[in-house]
Amino acid sequence: MIYLQLIALLLSCSKDNDDKTEIAEKTMIVYMAADNNLYRNAESDIREMQECEIPENCNLVVYIDAPLWVDIKTPQLFKIQSGELIPVQHYDSHNSASKEVMRQVISDAMNKFKAKTYDLILWSHGTGWLPSNVFDNLTKSFGKEDNSEIEIIDLANILPDGFECIIFDACLMGGIEVYYQLRNKADIIIAFPTETLVAGLPYDKIIPMLFAVSPDYVRIADEYMSYYENQTGALQSATISVVETKHLETLAGLLNEAVVSGKVGAIHDRNKIQKYDLLENSIFYDFMDCVENTINSESHIAAIEKQLSKVIIYNDFTPRFLNKFDIVSSCGISIYVSYENRQLDEAYQQLDWYLDSGVIVE
Repeated sequence: MIYLQLIALLLSCSKDNDDKTEIAEKTMIVYMAADNNLYRNAESDIREMQECEIPENCNLVVYIDAPLWVDIKTPQLFKIQSGELIPVQHYDSHNSASKEVMRQVISDAMNKFKAKTYDLILWSHGTGWLPSNVFDNLTKSFGKEDNSEIEIIDLANILPDGFECIIFDACLMGGIEVYYQLRNKADIIIAFPTETLVAGLPYDKIIPMLFAVSPDYVRIADEYMSYYENQTGALQSATISVVETKHLETLAGLLNEAVVSGKVGAIHDRNKIQKYDLLENSIFYDFMDCVENTINSESHIAAIEKQLSKVIIYNDFTPRFLNKFDIVSSCGISIYVSYENRQLDEAYQQLDWYLDSGVIVE
């Protein structure tokens, strides 16, 4: 009897130890919706990731969906380890810009590579909070495949809560509407209020920094800016912001106070406000510029600016963007400015930001 109990105890201890070794310190998931014209850039970014030294107690897991003719047979999930691409799971042909597919892939990655903390990098096309297929030249929200996109409300419903950090390697995702919709999904969100050049993030530099015991997100964002500041001509184009999400709800409340008290007016001259997009009728403008040009109360403006300094722990920008427009000032976050587009305004009123702040900037 004592012998049997001893065996049971040893087996139990062994199982406990095995369970502990299976739980990594961090799993980083990179979701690359690349079945579109960005695929070659996905290839180069994966090569950069292969150059990174991944800590033994961490996982770098990449999902990629790409055109059928490429060398990497996709869609698939693989792990990057010691510079090698280790296949984990192949999927039947599917649409990576589908909310059902994204939900399944992220669930698979988290179940196969359990960890104490998780990061998520979302890689693809992007146009912020905009609903899908609004404009012929602006037809994506996040992800792009066969005119399908994942809208920001659906993205918030797909993603589980509790990521340590979410990074968008996609255009125009650095808007207050996006940050707010995803405020419960991650402690830190990093994104760009403008478009981003196809080179995207310098993965060989930032991946090791993200795997640090206490990641320095300011330094990570600064590394991104340094990469583009060292370019020349039109390639010297970049913006970025790092947001601490726990401060966002207070910010929405302060805007709502201004709305309820009748302190918010209309924008009379858009040319006085920093824009972030290349559209003929721009709709992404600097958040703080809009606050200062629409709220006629110095005390409300001061309170909002103070709270915004807690929300944005880092932002930076180059003086010009693609030689198309100057960036004179930037708080690091964009906001939608309506131009009497009923479809957009109605879609905007479904967002958490509008529901909690009451703000459509007109």
